[in-house]
Amino acid sequence: MKESTGINKSGAMKISDTAQSPARPGHGTQGKKIAVYANYFKVSAEPGLQLTKYNIEVSPDVKGKKLTQVIRLLRELPEFSRTATEYKSLLIAREPLNIPDGHIVEIKYRSEGEEEALDRAITYKVRIVTPTTLLVSDFINYLCATDVGRAFAQKAEVIQGLNALFGHQPFHRDDVTSIGGNRHFSLDRSASNFHNIQTLGGGLESLRGYFQSLRPATGGLLLNVNVTHGVFLEPVRLDYLIPKLGSGNKVTLQKKLKLVRVDVTHLPGKKNKKTGRDIPRAKTIFGLAHPQDGRSEHHPPQVPAHGANCNQVKFWLADVPPSAAAGAKPVKKPAGSSLPTDAYISVFDYFKKKYPQIQVNPAHSVVNVGNRDNPSYLPIEVCVVQPGQTIKRRLSPEQTQQMITFACRKPWENANSIVGDGKSVLALNTNSVSPLSHFGLQVRESLVTVAARVLPPPAIKYKNYQNKETSVVPRFGSWNMADIKFHTGSGLGAWTYILFESNRGRNPDPEHVRHTVHNFTQFLNKAGVNASGFITNAAPPTVRLMDGDEINNESLIKDIFRRMHSAPQKPKFVLCVLPFSDTAIYNSIKSVADIKAGINTVCVVAPKFLKEQRQDQYFGNVSLKFNLKAGGINQILDAPKLGIVSEGKTMVVGIDVTHPSPGSKEGAPSAAGIVASVDKFLGQWPCTFSIQEGRQEMVSALEDMFASRLVVWQKINKQLPENIIVYRDGVSEGQYQKLLDFELPLIRAACAKKYPATATKQGFPKISIVVCGKRHHTRFYPTQEGEADRSSNCNPGTVVDRGVTEVRNWDFFLQPHACLQGTARSCHYYVVLDEVFRIRPVKAPHQNHADALEDLTNNMCHLFGRATKAVSLCPPAYYADLLCTRLRCYLADQFDPNDTSATASVVSGAATQPDFNIQVAPDMADSMFYI
Repeated sequence: MKESTGINKSGAMKISDTAQSPARPGHGTQGKKIAVYANYFKVSAEPGLQLTKYNIEVSPDVKGKKLTQVIRLLRELPEFSRTATEYKSLLIAREPLNIPDGHIVEIKYRSEGEEEALDRAITYKVRIVTPTTLLVSDFINYLCATDVGRAFAQKAEVIQGLNALFGHQPFHRDDVTSIGGNRHFSLDRSASNFHNIQTLGGGLESLRGYFQSLRPATGGLLLNVNVTHGVFLEPVRLDYLIPKLGSGNKVTLQKKLKLVRVDVTHLPGKKNKKTGRDIPRAKTIFGLAHPQDGRSEHHPPQVPAHGANCNQVKFWLADVPPSAAAGAKPVKKPAGSSLPTDAYISVFDYFKKKYPQIQVNPAHSVVNVGNRDNPSYLPIEVCVVQPGQTIKRRLSPEQTQQMITFACRKPWENANSIVGDGKSVLALNTNSVSPLSHFGLQVRESLVTVAARVLPPPAIKYKNYQNKETSVVPRFGSWNMADIKFHTGSGLGAWTYILFESNRGRNPDPEHVRHTVHNFTQFLNKAGVNASGFITNAAPPTVRLMDGDEINNESLIKDIFRRMHSAPQKPKFVLCVLPFSDTAIYNSIKSVADIKAGINTVCVVAPKFLKEQRQDQYFGNVSLKFNLKAGGINQILDAPKLGIVSEGKTMVVGIDVTHPSPGSKEGAPSAAGIVASVDKFLGQWPCTFSIQEGRQEMVSALEDMFASRLVVWQKINKQLPENIIVYRDGVSEGQYQKLLDFELPLIRAACAKKYPATATKQGFPKISIVVCGKRHHTRFYPTQEGEADRSSNCNPGTVVDRGVTEVRNWDFFLQPHACLQGTARSCHYYVVLDEVFRIRPVKAPHQNHADALEDLTNNMCHLFGRATKAVSLCPPAYYADLLCTRLRCYLADQFDPNDTSATASVVSGAATQPDFNIQVAPDMADSMFYI
């Protein structure tokens, strides 16, 4: 791996396409020093501890739950019973196993709960290869060493092995369900655990569980444990669940039920010889009954329609089952049985006669627990959903709100859960018979305490009514801009509003709306936005929407903006007054206005906009968007607070990628967005974007996108920037090197296109890349009541760069904002490339380059133009995230398809191909239209 930069004899910086993350330039020194709890436990090991890791290969190839069961059967053998595994590809042993490398074990497959394998069961060969000694104690000693220059070659392998070991403890418990290898949920439904269960409606529930991951840190190994939440199907009978899921559309219902595991209640369970516990018979739902089921059978089922009920679905009841061996005797029927033989019988009649104690509704659909070729039908009354089955689809807004409410708890409540319930669920309580003790490991009882600092907030600069600069000092992470103006006001040009009415509920009085818009116009002018261009020669239009009729509503929205676009006086801005918050309406407005009409839109909800109490506060929030979209600057900071950026030679860039969510169409693309500053004030962030292959994190079109940002900078500043600081959002730790290998060369190529040879010879532009991580599980809690904010979180400005970090990396956690409720989540910043800071002299009061970057990032978090408060994520990354959110509006048919349209329409044998060539109208291209 090459070094990213160096200094040649002429003093110019050498640049390479590949890079290695820079070392930490020191720990930060600024701010008030405090101590905080972190949600980590210290992990200790016996002196000289070594573990042995084995790779396992299974043939024939098998995946998912079946692979898990094969490895579970392997561990039932005496020689493997004391091993740990992540049930995929590893075995961890305390001592080397007495087997040769490449040892093969034959496993005759049987389902979970079965005592013996079936006669015709598949035999899997498990090959155990490549034993590796994991030097656990040596790794801990390395983390404690003061020599930061050397590397530990086995670092990734030891972490992988220990994560498998820790994940094994809860994974093999019957009363715990796991998602992935590190999220674990208790299935206990007793009164003592019911506070960890929340019904979400729609047949779903949320369970509170625990995430765990082993992390290296300066001074030793730490186990990160955090509260997490998962969404699961309610473990109830199918006839209770299906009405909640919504059974109007059979195709949609089948999607929701496919692969759901159920326990059947009409057959006796099996007794586990070891535990004596009854194990219910389990089945997997293939789908609903379908006319194509069993077409190859001699007597195929009779299914009149997809999702037919149990009175309609008939199957052939043979005297001798087709699968029985030749010469088998007829099936003995119960005494008094009226079941026919060698004849068709409906599922309803079969259960009525054979299981009269079971009440079956003839109007209910049946489920197929076999497959398409060999169906097996059951009425839904005898199927009980097994607990702990997660779903992979988007929640409704109501369910999302229920989930947020359930997850929102005080910081100390989560901390107590981690130390109490969390350690129990994760099997971390160490004792003489603990599996961890067998492996020579121990987890401390309490959370670790780490050193932190609270950085002071910067003063926010606006204009007063005499157009002179005035400052506001944030308190508790926010401030009020009452009786002051935007720092740089803008002009809206021609603008108007649209009143959207609905057939749902009561619509506002149009005269009341007109009066409120008049008041809002006065507010804009007072705040420094020239809103005098309101179109008065035509009455503002009113559009009546139909609740739930997305196709008709979209047509009406297209029509009104088409007419506005072709009007003699085309508006540049339109205020959209909506009857209620509706995602589909919002997506349609943004797609049509941004792409087709080239008109900036700001949407407000009528009940809030028309409310007279605290109206100025709502107007203020809306006016922030108007000024930014029109090219204004809402607030700035004093030059010293922005360090190198204030010199006017540094462009700051934000990059993010959004991916298809669960429930998206197959083949849905990803969308990449880039924003960049245009001056030293960081007030405007124009953007560009591209649509790319789905679930690809690296930005494939980055070269052209980046070059376009350089063109805009040069147009405004008459020169190219000497420095570029990139805040890259959405990259996981495992992709840091990939970012340097893939995206950095594209950035270099874009610069090579735009910069003259003289600049590149001098080493310009200098580039630094900082990855912003929001989806981490590190949380901090105040240790002193006097050092907590009003919501019991750490105070805004809290920064942590030691204790839970490694001294060999340049990273830090920053919480610049105040969290109104719940537990605050800091952002993790990791420097993967630095050519900007490390060659500059350190200026007081900073003592090193870590101070410079931490201070700059914290201060920038007070420049997010859409709010009068500090935000949790640095604005360039935040704006890039908002841009990607806007791109999801344009791709709503891909990311949020309508459930009722289960299949694509096919004309002349070919499916319609979606058009991903999306471009914003030229009038809006270099503006903050996405805000």
